Amino acid sequence: MGFPYRDAEQAKAFVLEFIERLRGVDVIREGWQKLDMLIAIHIKQPDIDFWIDTRGGKLEVVTEKPDGEEEAALTLTADLFHKLYTGQENAMMAFTQRKIQPKGRVSGIMQLTSTMPQAVAVYREYLKEKGLGR
Repeated sequence: MGFPYRDAEQAKAFVLEFIERLRGVDVIREGWQKLDMLIAIHIKQPDIDFWIDTRGGKLEVVTEKPDGEEEAALTLTADLFHKLYTGQENAMMAFTQRKIQPKGRVSGIMQLTSTMPQAVAVYREYLKEKGLGR
């Protein structure tokens, strides 16, 4: 099964709700906050753009580009997003195989791959709650 939604609005709501859940996981939230940067996430097919702003110790997820320069950006397909968070695809391998198109200072973001097991667990539970899990 690939990414569960093809409608852009449904897909965006689904992804943003998942990202909000990740903010509730201490190790993930703390890892993001340590980055102290503005990160753009661009998901394709369907197109979903959002920014994670961790400058100054805050952690905000917004759908409109905030003021300031993006220090890093990641572009990936919705199906790859789904595979990463269901554990079907390895994040480090996806970076090295250029399935994730990075831009800017992504070394810190790559360090967050250590939190993938927690994120995968949250995503799988989220899918089950939505009736989309296996």
